Order: sequence, then C-alpha cells, then structure tokens
Amino acid sequence: ITAVVSADTFERPIYAGNAIATVQSSDATKVITVRTTGFDAAAATGGSAAVENAAGVADSGKSSFVGREVTKSERPELTAAKIIVSGGRALGSAEKFTEVMAPLADKLNAGLGASRAAVDAGYAPNDWQVGQTG
Repeated sequence: ITAVVSADTFERPIYAGNAIATVQSSDATKVITVRTTGFDAAAATGGSAAVENAAGVADSGKSSFVGREVTKSERPELTAAKIIVSGGRALGSAEKFTEVMAPLADKLNAGLGASRAAVDAGYAPNDWQVGQTG
C-alpha cells in the first residue's frame, strides 16, 4: 500500500504503478505490504515497545542437510549476464531448443534462457526461466 484512507481502506498501485486503486478489506486480520516511501519516517525516540531477548531453540532432528548441487556452465549466469538469448515453445522440442539456442548463446557469450512455456514443456531446466513469471 502507499496510503491508509481509513482502518479498512487503502491505496495501492496497479498496472505497474501507472494507476492507483483504492481497495477495502473487511477481514479482521489484514496482511499488507507497505511501500516505505509512501509514508513519513517513524520518530527516532518515544517508542514504548518492550524489548525481550529470545533464547535459541535446539535442533529438533526433523530435518537435515543432505547436500548441494551446483550447476557448472561455460556460459555466464543469467543473473550476471550482459546478454541473454532466450527461446520458447515455438522451438518444438528440447533437442531443437539445444540445437538452435546453444550455438547462438555460445557465439555471443550470452546466458541461455527459456520462456515459462519452454520450461514447462521440458525443453530447458527451471533455472533458465526468464520473463515476468521467471
């Protein structure tokens, strides 16, 4: 939210911040995220909340670390690549995806990405997914 209109009415950005919607919730408990720049900073003094130390809890033994697998690649990581080559479902198969996209990415020294549809179809692994849903 960017503003509180009343106890149950708020303003929030929609359409990638191009419009502001006024929304109302009648729920007893409201879970909201706050755009911090939409509100004045809290006072540095005068708070009355109690500070309590909490002791750490011992391991319950219900979970354990099994291992870690790190993917090694000659290509740059997607998060750090200056160039990303991305393919989609139109390539038709995992073999065609690799046949077309890999040489191009190698030639450009680019990261290799895939659309959600290509990942869902099994053409590429999940960590290659790019775009609004990736």
